[in-house]
Amino acid sequence: MNFDHNKWIINISSKQIPDRVLRFLSLGDRFALPVDNNDRRDRIDSVVDVIKNFEFNVYQIADDIVDEARNRISNSLFKFLRTNKHKNCIERFILQEFRFCKRFLRNNDDVFVTKADKGQVTVIMDKSTYVNKMTDLLSDSSTYKKLKSNPIRKITSKINEVAKSWFNMGIINEQVFRHLNCTNGNLPRSYGLPKIHKIGSPLRIIVSTLGSPLYNIASRLQNILEKSVPKPESYVKDGWSFVELIRGVTVGDGDVLISLDVTSLFTNIPKDLVLKAIEERWNYITTKTDLSLPQFLSAVDLILSFTSFMFNGQFYEQIFGSPMGSPLSPILADMVMEDLEKHCIQRLSFRISFFKRYVDDIFAVVPESGIGELLDSFNNYHDRLKFTYEMESN
Repeated sequence: MNFDHNKWIINISSKQIPDRVLRFLSLGDRFALPVDNNDRRDRIDSVVDVIKNFEFNVYQIADDIVDEARNRISNSLFKFLRTNKHKNCIERFILQEFRFCKRFLRNNDDVFVTKADKGQVTVIMDKSTYVNKMTDLLSDSSTYKKLKSNPIRKITSKINEVAKSWFNMGIINEQVFRHLNCTNGNLPRSYGLPKIHKIGSPLRIIVSTLGSPLYNIASRLQNILEKSVPKPESYVKDGWSFVELIRGVTVGDGDVLISLDVTSLFTNIPKDLVLKAIEERWNYITTKTDLSLPQFLSAVDLILSFTSFMFNGQFYEQIFGSPMGSPLSPILADMVMEDLEKHCIQRLSFRISFFKRYVDDIFAVVPESGIGELLDSFNNYHDRLKFTYEMESN
């Protein structure tokens, strides 16, 4: 493991962490560990994960090849379980470091390991600091409220009612119905990702909806919107494209390059603006769905109204915005931001020569004298949507 791990891991805890642990954790959560052939449970868990992933996505496979695909995967997994592949020296070393790291973290449960909000950096924190920061964010009564009991049954019942009605009306087939109908969903868990590029490393709250009753129906609606809604003029495909665009920006005399930051975009998206955005784009959306506008709006409203989750043994409900962690949230936020951009920019007394956005990161070239007007225009659009700016060097 001879590589510079320092840029891939940051320790902001009060504890001295062994270098072996730092090096291993710097590999990140996407690093694929070798399967431990001596650990039968490890091999079985790997097989179970493959089966679960296949069955979770089977509805996307054509009916006439599902059985063949299932048989081929079953044969491959059976061979995997029977094969006793010997590990090479590198694999043995990786598993050795994994066990050392696992043992250290088990013996130091006051340490918490997570990943940064951006940049694929692993972050080590004091667990008490992490819990306190999360609890403080969740105490915002304008966005969250505590629940006395687990609402999973109520949420599951609502989702299944919708799926059943769509099936009975012939809007979805039986395979899609089985995919949307939830029989053993879990309540989402919440966690925080530290923003290490900001002072104090504040947390961004994520509500992981994968495996919850809301996830499949949210994914279906997201897929419909992604296929039907045109991209905004400010659209940038991904972070790499965003960086390349910024590098090629030319700033004229009297102009400056600025970055605009939306304060906690997802948790501040007003539901009324989301529903309005869908209505205004319905002529596009209806080409990719058999749902009526009221049915589509009702499904989106259901997802936004039943965002409940657990953190540290406590049940919560998000009462405003859209959860970061739902597959539907990015496209909803994108539509609201597009409407905001159009409304605010066309009312400015000057022309913006460059304006691009990737999710909630905005870069623009504006007259230096017009920064205040731009900021006022954006901040007056809605009480919950607030922006700050920084000057950037070209």
